[in-house]
Amino acid sequence: MVDDKPAREEDNKVVMSKLPRDEFANFKKLCDQENKTINKKLRELINSHINENFGLAVEAKGEKKRFFIPAENKFLDVIELEDNDEYD
Repeated sequence: MVDDKPAREEDNKVVMSKLPRDEFANFKKLCDQENKTINKKLRELINSHINENFGLAVEAKGEKKRFFIPAENKFLDVIELEDNDEYD
């Protein structure tokens, strides 16, 4: 049976950047202090910035609801998931 989905490796994209030596040294120290690899820390920083601007990427079936929180003067998006045995 042929699967139309690409392999996991094909879903990934590579991000690169050149840093001055002193900036890299400081970034490496930060990674070492947090006991994280450079790749893990980069993914964490990129994801946190994306989540700040676009919200969490969720691939789930369910109903999206929006609530306003007056005390914080902001909206909160919530996805109410359908009951599905697949997640048990």
